[in-house]
Amino acid sequence: MEGFPHPRDCIRLLGQHTAEASFLESYNGGRFHHAWLVTGAKGVGKASFAYRAAKFLLSQEGDGGGLFGPPDTLDVDQSHSAVHLINSGAHPGLSVLKRKYDSKGKKFFKAIRVDDVRGLNTFFGLSSSDGGWRVVIVDPVDDMNTNSANAILKILEEPPKKTIFFLLSHTPAGLLPTIQSRCRRLTLNPLAADLTEKIIAPFADGISTDELKTLVSLAEGSPGKAAALHNAGGLDAFSGLLSIFGSYPKYDPDKLHGLADLAAKKDSEALYRVLCELFPWWLSRFVRAASIGFDKLPLVAGEAAVMQSLLNSKPVPFWIEVWENANHLIERADTVNLDKKQVILNLFLSATLKR
Repeated sequence: MEGFPHPRDCIRLLGQHTAEASFLESYNGGRFHHAWLVTGAKGVGKASFAYRAAKFLLSQEGDGGGLFGPPDTLDVDQSHSAVHLINSGAHPGLSVLKRKYDSKGKKFFKAIRVDDVRGLNTFFGLSSSDGGWRVVIVDPVDDMNTNSANAILKILEEPPKKTIFFLLSHTPAGLLPTIQSRCRRLTLNPLAADLTEKIIAPFADGISTDELKTLVSLAEGSPGKAAALHNAGGLDAFSGLLSIFGSYPKYDPDKLHGLADLAAKKDSEALYRVLCELFPWWLSRFVRAASIGFDKLPLVAGEAAVMQSLLNSKPVPFWIEVWENANHLIERADTVNLDKKQVILNLFLSATLKR
């Protein structure tokens, strides 16, 4: 969505008061933990929270609570020099670990590498200009490989003084147990539908009210996911997915190949990625709805009918297996660079194979 703010530009984080209050309670309580594992679905506000907390910490003057006692909010005066430096990506007390861009391969590396983590030693070697905090954000820690995960673990075991770590994770169950044990977990929950709509509506120019409602439903409480879906043509991709599954098991070849051809174009990387996310996500949504009742989830128009048709054709365990196979295929496709059109075709065709 055009104009949708970067997490570091976040001024207010709606819907996550409980998480912020828990963080402030620790800060004010005298036993402030040095490492925070911030968990939650993609796009729910984890990075926004981390940047807000970084601005809060890096704008503190000394260790006292100030004239008005301990702080009760992470809100910071936007004219503070620390805020300007963070917004411009130039604050010497903040280091952000993310997957770096490979100029030779002309794409991002698949993982946060061990050399990226070792680069923190230079950051730690720099003395804070005012004796204040230093902040490290790992976004997300899920992107670390074995070597880089072990490297960050070693730092967490012997953390530098006055350094706070924010490890952002979409899937914390996949992290090393030793990393989890050295962090205090802070969970950011999905937002209510009305709040999600309130956040994304100002940036949703050019889409109808029904399309906005569909985005909100697909986002499942994640404004960031709604924005990403919109930017990548997610509404059309979702419509295509429903349309193809609507004729299961006898797919319309024109629709199926048309969608696969579109996703395989050189300039359609975003569409391919969103389809690879939508397909297994929607199957899990279908299985969940089939298990608890189609009226228990905020489904979009026509979605329940497609789900019921699939359920009439095959039982839930079959679709769980399709979901598992889809995840394996997508993971393998990323590893060995499989043909994108064939990946999309195989995702749908795998559901027609006899088992």
